[in-house]
Amino acid sequence: MSKTFILKEVKAKSRCGMKIVVEQVFEKVFHEHKRKPVCVPLPKIVINEKVIGLDDENTFVHPGTYKEFRVTREEVIFKSKFPYLKKKNNSK
Repeated sequence: MSKTFILKEVKAKSRCGMKIVVEQVFEKVFHEHKRKPVCVPLPKIVINEKVIGLDDENTFVHPGTYKEFRVTREEVIFKSKFPYLKKKNNSK
């Protein structure tokens, strides 16, 4: 069975407090007894189509700024820019 990889946007933070969004590599793992696959984070991120390895503390040096960042693994969730759509869909 071939491996399936996906990218998820996660947050990273530098020591000085700068926050950025990076794409972390996840592997989809299929279990025999479960229907849904599980996404396991790998110690790799992607910036500008470059794969960068994370160390044991989930840190990396940004190739553009040379600052050290730590991946928080907090996924980025985009909120709808059109809140009126939620109200319209939820009305009875």
